[in-house]
Amino acid sequence: MLATATEVFSVVGYRGTSMSEVARACGMSQTGLTHYFPTKDVLLQAVMDRRDEVDAARIQPPGRGRPRGWAFLESLADLVRHSQEQPGIVRLFTTVAGEAVDPEHPANTWLRLHHRAIAEQLRTALAEAAADGRLAGDAPTDSIVRCVVAAMDGLQIQWLSDRDHPDMAEDFAVLVGSLRHRWER
Repeated sequence: MLATATEVFSVVGYRGTSMSEVARACGMSQTGLTHYFPTKDVLLQAVMDRRDEVDAARIQPPGRGRPRGWAFLESLADLVRHSQEQPGIVRLFTTVAGEAVDPEHPANTWLRLHHRAIAEQLRTALAEAAADGRLAGDAPTDSIVRCVVAAMDGLQIQWLSDRDHPDMAEDFAVLVGSLRHRWER
């Protein structure tokens, strides 16, 4: 059900999608769908939460620790590579994120929390690199964090809008490598 809702939202967008469209795509009645998800807002939240859970498990598979320091930033290149195999998920993220910049959009809170969560993970990784003596003391941590998040989001938009665009995972790996080269001790 969430996979189907993900696909419908990614193609039509949140605002352009009705619960009846999602129910039809799932092969069920709208009443059946609302039994599980009483409103479209609740369904969208479940879809976006599931997307973030899948990404988090990709970075830190069950039973393994989260990569530390620079290795965490490098693991994000693997996440970007995995995303290239799922254009529907990338489309969903960019579509919902574009709509959710509106403070009145029901996913606005999700988007802000999503960006805060990845920023906090990046800050933690950079703090670990510093604690390990592997980050220059004058590294502009907050700027690095904002640039990494912006690059991840922006590369997805470029990739979706021009499928001839080179490998976004490779582009992201180049960014991480450049940051590491500049700021690693």
